[in-house]
Amino acid sequence: MTVLKDAASTAVYGMNAGNGVIVVTTKKGEAGILIVDYQANFAFNTPSYAPKRMNAYQYAMAINNLDDALGQGKYAFKTAEEMQEIAQNLNKYTNWENTLLRNYAPQQEHTVSLSGGSERLRFFGSLNALSQGGLYKGNSLSYNRYNYRSNVSSRFDKIGLTIDLDVNGTVSDEKYPPAGAYTIYSRLEDRNPFEKPFTDSGLISNQFDNPALQLFSPGYIKLRTVYNQLSGSLKWAVPNVTGLSFAFNGNYNIQTQDRVDWIQTATYYDEAGNATHEDPGNISINRSSFMTSQYDFNIRADYIRSFGSMHNLEGTIVHTRQHYYSNSLSSGSRGFNSTEIHQIQNGDASTITGSNSEGMQASMGYVGRLHYDYNRRYMVEFAGRYDGSDNFAPGKRWGFFPSVSGGWAISEEKFFEGIKSSKILNYLKLRGSYGEIGLNNVDHSLYAYLPTYNYNANGYVVDGNLVNTVSPGPTPSVNMTWYTRTKYDMGIDFFMFNNKIEGTVDWFFEKTKGYLSANKFRYTAPLGYDLPLIVSQAEDRLQGLDGSLKYSTKIGQINLSTGFNFTYYQSIAFKTNEDSLTLLNPRIRNQGNESHYVGTGYIGTKFYTTPEQILNNPKRTTARDLRPGDLWYQDVNGDGKIDGQDQVRFGHNSSPTFVFGFDVGAQLKGWNLLANIQGTGARETYMSTVAMGAEGERRLDFQFQNDNWSAQNTQATFPRPGNASMNDNNNYVSSDFWARKSNYVRLKSLTLSYDFKYETFRKLDWLHHLNIFVSGVNLIAIGPSVKYGDPEANNFDGYAYPMMKTYSIGFQLGF
Repeated sequence: MTVLKDAASTAVYGMNAGNGVIVVTTKKGEAGILIVDYQANFAFNTPSYAPKRMNAYQYAMAINNLDDALGQGKYAFKTAEEMQEIAQNLNKYTNWENTLLRNYAPQQEHTVSLSGGSERLRFFGSLNALSQGGLYKGNSLSYNRYNYRSNVSSRFDKIGLTIDLDVNGTVSDEKYPPAGAYTIYSRLEDRNPFEKPFTDSGLISNQFDNPALQLFSPGYIKLRTVYNQLSGSLKWAVPNVTGLSFAFNGNYNIQTQDRVDWIQTATYYDEAGNATHEDPGNISINRSSFMTSQYDFNIRADYIRSFGSMHNLEGTIVHTRQHYYSNSLSSGSRGFNSTEIHQIQNGDASTITGSNSEGMQASMGYVGRLHYDYNRRYMVEFAGRYDGSDNFAPGKRWGFFPSVSGGWAISEEKFFEGIKSSKILNYLKLRGSYGEIGLNNVDHSLYAYLPTYNYNANGYVVDGNLVNTVSPGPTPSVNMTWYTRTKYDMGIDFFMFNNKIEGTVDWFFEKTKGYLSANKFRYTAPLGYDLPLIVSQAEDRLQGLDGSLKYSTKIGQINLSTGFNFTYYQSIAFKTNEDSLTLLNPRIRNQGNESHYVGTGYIGTKFYTTPEQILNNPKRTTARDLRPGDLWYQDVNGDGKIDGQDQVRFGHNSSPTFVFGFDVGAQLKGWNLLANIQGTGARETYMSTVAMGAEGERRLDFQFQNDNWSAQNTQATFPRPGNASMNDNNNYVSSDFWARKSNYVRLKSLTLSYDFKYETFRKLDWLHHLNIFVSGVNLIAIGPSVKYGDPEANNFDGYAYPMMKTYSIGFQLGF
């Protein structure tokens, strides 16, 4: 795997390379004897840092406190006697997660591969099968994937020809309950311990929004996705012409998916055993499918030549083309009086619907590259792309994007010989680059330069009948063209202490122009519809540093290696298309500010702790019953009141601008230990109204929501009990109080393996290798937000399928 970042090195990858390129080289056969390899991995997945739910006593206490704050009395929900009974009989109340979810979900993966061949013909082939179970009880969630891969490489030395052929594909089968994870987990989290998913006799209960209705229903969502790719390359080194070669490479891939949604919930019962069946009118089916295909190819000529022992020249010319096609089809019906046959025509004929779509896009380009270096000491390279896309109107389709780079290996100079001989600094190279890259399909609607019409089904009623209508589409945007991303990079590469330490550091800066905008602030209302998009003066800028350091050594019989990498950047909306009134307010505008903020709201939030603070300081004008434990906001503009004019941009959102990682490896005889640690700098996750508990009784789910302010708990993380109706939502309006720090450091992966071939079976010539291993993923996390959930989660409301922690054991056998 190779990572390319600067514009010069990514030039040959064109419009898809604006954010850098990761080049992945797949396994290929090696000349030698036939090697058969089998690898098995058995794993269990469990939720990572799932927030702790309230038990029945904690929940009853929370509701009593809420009701008391709302003026309904201290024991409005449960009396003191009932609270005592609950505390003594916690096991009789519902733990929804334990009842409906597994603690561990199984997973297994198996791979068989063959490789071998001669110097003229090499081959590799593999088959892989992966099976994953879900956390849901009832086996309503599963994922199975099957992969194949094969490649053959042939060399014809007499004529200088090399041919490579690769084929690979995937078939995946997915099964889900007849509702998404958001629906199921939201209903799961919002049920309280005094409600039950099942009756006393074990039947699905008539509980409102009971997730068991989906988890144990006869309904389902099934998907089958098939992907196949064929790729090949030819390379001809022209005989008798040193350094000249011609090459062709291309690939064709096609992906299809068939999906069926059978929506039917389970039958539910009351405690007397009376059944309520699904209303036939609500039972529905939807069948959908899509197909996408893409081909691309490159024709290139390369000339690589050294003149004398000092001058090295490389030149490349490439012609590239891409074509993309897609279509989709969807149809469905509802109203099934019989559920034996799951087919569209068996539903109510009057409810049958259907739709389809189709699209294609093409692009092409020409690339030129010229590289010269003197004795691998001074290096310079020029490159350029001339790219065209049919997504733009004639006259706007083509763009030229040049780049230049240079390098100086200082350590190859004579004056550096003394430093090199000391083995402190073995190699030092300075480099820099400048380049432009064209971006397509960022905010570009496909073929927006063409006039279109909207076809509206059942748009009007004529003579009592629904009829279809046609209306004008968006105004054509004939000036739409490429975004241009200009990238600057300066870097240093070095090796130290006899090559035990190697490192690289880069400074990068980029600016993106060409954003699209309509002057809607002046003309939309008078015209009655949006103006066409045009190229605006908007500009984004990004700059930062990244680097890596690796150290390798040997202590006795132990081989050690460790590495560190980091990236830090700032992203600024340098110039925006905001309206003039917004631009006048530096506290809320985007222009000139960093892009990674949480939101706009009140800042400087803290608790009122005494009545005097409430009486003698500015407050929200609509909050008339403030008390100690409510939130106190900063009067930003100093006008003596808190209102919308005091709201500003605040926080650093959940996309970190500083990330880092450590990796450690150790080898001792046949033992091998690998560990990876990753972390982030400043990062904040804004609590949703669900996690805040702003909606009151139905949204008090987690133990962390009970950390309310009181005279005895002044360091609380939540205001006094309440909900959004109290004090005109004073405590739950947008503010920096609810932006919780979520930076973290975590042990991302840990693997321990042993190779029996090293000692135990080293005399068995037929055995190529035999390794066993144990490993874990997402094992440990440290950070201020782990009490709310996994630190990498985007929110803390628990309304999504959880991040997983994985434990696995396996072996690899080769012979």
